[in-house]
Amino acid sequence: MVVIKLLSQDFVKTCCHHQQSVRLITYLHSGPRVRGIKRDPASYLKSPKGLSYADIKLSEYKDKVQKALEFDQCGVDLPEEVVLQCLTHKSFAHGSKPYNEKLNLLGSQFLKYQASIHSLKQEANLSPVSKGKIQQSLNNLNFTNLGTQLSKLLISKDATAEFIKEKHLDSLIFWKMRDVTKDGHFNGEAAIFSSALNAIVGAVLVSSGPEKAGQFVDQVLLNGENDVSLVKIANRQFATGSEGSKS
Repeated sequence: MVVIKLLSQDFVKTCCHHQQSVRLITYLHSGPRVRGIKRDPASYLKSPKGLSYADIKLSEYKDKVQKALEFDQCGVDLPEEVVLQCLTHKSFAHGSKPYNEKLNLLGSQFLKYQASIHSLKQEANLSPVSKGKIQQSLNNLNFTNLGTQLSKLLISKDATAEFIKEKHLDSLIFWKMRDVTKDGHFNGEAAIFSSALNAIVGAVLVSSGPEKAGQFVDQVLLNGENDVSLVKIANRQFATGSEGSKS
């Protein structure tokens, strides 16, 4: 259903010493897009989960993210506006709101580095490798683990997106679906959720420095003893993939 609002505005037009009253009418509508009619901003300032950007209470929004990602454990404190930006994708509201693109790029590189260090520190090989690919350890670092399937899964789009979902943060992300009648896979959901986690890492790096950002990644994201961690998710996805290849 298309709902149309009419906004009128009167102004006086002066031409050749004559004044003429002109009325402008703007059509605002919500619902499916109609060519030539301006959309009501309220209709596109909502997330796929129905969360209104205009009605966000920043303090409560930040508290949910902070609790889910255990910021206090690492002494991390991001500004409210930055937390919202981290969870806002460029596709939302035609890119008119602060979005996470640059923080995502920065965070993804830092997460990749930290995940590489994590893999190097594992004594056992993360994935089966052929004899020809076994590398000599150096300073007790297992270089065989670099580039293995499991080490790649730690920072994969699917694993990082799953982390966001298991932390119940997907309902807080602002983005635009390509087609609301299709599923998350068609709409690129994994890439959107992954960008949010990477952006959080990037924001922590910028605001708190590499030491605290490293602690956050190690203690919250890569700690296999946590109920939700990239390590557990990657291992589960690796096992599922291995079983699928055998069948």
